Amino acid sequence: MQILKIILSALLSLISVFTTSGLGRYTPHLAVIPDLLRVGAEALRLNVWDDAPDKKEIAAALEKTLVPHPFVLAGAERFDLLRAEHTSGEAPEYASELLRYVLANADALLDTDVFPPLAYELDEEDSILPISRETFNRIAVLGLARQVTGEEKYFLRAWKELENVCGYPDWCTGHFLATAEMALAVATGYDWLYDGLSEAQRDLLAETTLQYAIRPAISAVNSGKWFTTTKNNWNSICYSGVGIACMTFADRYPAEAAKYLARCFKYMPAAYENFTPDGVYIEGPGYCESGMNAIVYFIATARERFGTDFGMSELPGFRELGMFPVYISGSVGEFNFGDNRDRAFYSPALDWYAANYSEPLLAAHQMSGGVGTYAAGSPVYTESNGDGRERALSALWYDRSFTGDPSQFASQPKSVYLRSDCGQELVLMRSAYLDKNAFFAGMKAGDNFINHGDLDIGTFVYDALGERWALELGPGPYDAPGYFFNPPAGGRWRNYCKRAEGQNTLVINPDMTLDDQYALARCVFSDVELGDGGGTCAIDMTDAYRMNGVISAARSFAFDADTGALTVSDEIKCLIKSDIFWFMHTRAGIEISEDGKTAVLTQNGKRITASLSGDGVFTVRECGTLKPDYVYEETHDGVRRLTVELDGVREANVTVRLAP
Repeated sequence: MQILKIILSALLSLISVFTTSGLGRYTPHLAVIPDLLRVGAEALRLNVWDDAPDKKEIAAALEKTLVPHPFVLAGAERFDLLRAEHTSGEAPEYASELLRYVLANADALLDTDVFPPLAYELDEEDSILPISRETFNRIAVLGLARQVTGEEKYFLRAWKELENVCGYPDWCTGHFLATAEMALAVATGYDWLYDGLSEAQRDLLAETTLQYAIRPAISAVNSGKWFTTTKNNWNSICYSGVGIACMTFADRYPAEAAKYLARCFKYMPAAYENFTPDGVYIEGPGYCESGMNAIVYFIATARERFGTDFGMSELPGFRELGMFPVYISGSVGEFNFGDNRDRAFYSPALDWYAANYSEPLLAAHQMSGGVGTYAAGSPVYTESNGDGRERALSALWYDRSFTGDPSQFASQPKSVYLRSDCGQELVLMRSAYLDKNAFFAGMKAGDNFINHGDLDIGTFVYDALGERWALELGPGPYDAPGYFFNPPAGGRWRNYCKRAEGQNTLVINPDMTLDDQYALARCVFSDVELGDGGGTCAIDMTDAYRMNGVISAARSFAFDADTGALTVSDEIKCLIKSDIFWFMHTRAGIEISEDGKTAVLTQNGKRITASLSGDGVFTVRECGTLKPDYVYEETHDGVRRLTVELDGVREANVTVRLAP
């Protein structure tokens, strides 16, 4: 299916280039053909783990290592530690705050008038995914409360949730993320509440999971469902959720468990391509969170169930992945390229990584997010509200030796260059970690043709004085026509916030093609020289504008971590007289000098100065497309563009310096 889409898009792309450019002799369009063959081959490539344990080895390990409950996500010793801390009242402050939050959440859930068991209800994607996630949220909270306090009220409330979802007509195998996350929720409940469950209750949970999740998962593998051979976050979530269920119920269904677990170990590492070798997750921080969590859940459970993960955590990229959420974090938000929001990235998986790889910066980052006080009546799970389960897992995984003291991570490099085998490339530089007033700059090169990606080669974000001055717009409307069809001339590129004009990069001759950067472009950083927080780097962006009459386009960055100054320099040469636009999106107020060479940006009583040297003058543009007859209209309230616009030039040199 993917190849057919690519072939169709190739035809659309070639037609659009020739009909909109009038450059029938301009040979770079012909590069679409080999590029389509390249991305087609990459889409078909699946780097499975050849040395993964097979079905026979898994079956032998399951029979040999029958362990007592609990073992899902954490073993008995972690629950014992929490129980002892709760009883003695001598827990470290952070651990106490985590447990206090979980218990308050659990107490709130006891009120079934406010939080009744969840009704089976399909959302706009014909899925019960939010229900599956909220079920896991509730089971983690109530299960941990029961483990720590021993109080029956938490057990009884958790059982209502488990019995309720076992009464559903199905677990929505048409949207298998929902199935997998429900399997995880029920497996966790079975394991954490095991000693209080009657045999009939255990039978119900086991048989329902077999019928609604494990057998459908095996059937999906046998019939070649797309998500069983994908490399994106669906891989990690689907294999992990059902795989954990298989570990949980293996004593009842050993044949099915061994068969599916062998598949999990072999195929889950195919997703590692997304973050090998340096840990940069190609889909961005939000999708990293879901994908990384799922892999950590699986490995953590395997270690408890088998005493080993069979080497899965030693595969290239996995250890490095743990650092990505911290590296991608600016002083006031994430570098939210692609379909990601700029909200801070906190996850209990960081506590797991910190403890297992002795990385105190990860623990300090997670602690810096705070715990807060549970507000009774909080809504059920949403994209930004899974706080109960996250506090529960952090309470289990948090290494008590990490205090958050900056001296524990003083040697951590502040500037990093991250690459992925799938073509993603980032340079991230800062003056300090975990400082809301630190200076931060993040720059992106890489590949435009990635899942959840934008036409954004050369884009950047910039934080200073506790504010984001150059921002990314983040996701567009997922239900827009063709939103996930991203080859050349694909429907995705009709959304302003996915186009180059919706990024902090260049647009050249926008009337020449439908897409304002080449959708199959791949550009890498060069001349990367990083110091203690600052540094320089460059990108040859010519490939991104090969369809737009460009001979060469180069962008370089220089960041001074001491002063917070970021300099962005562009040099462009074109075949023909060309229109060139330099864009930077911001929520700041903009006041431009009379000569147009200086712009003062103000935000929340703070100010920085943008200085322009070389060609052009500063102007201000509202968010809005340069191709109104082609691009869907979008509203981005409060966001404007600092702009440099050059008309009818063959060469251009534009240098902008941003400084507090």
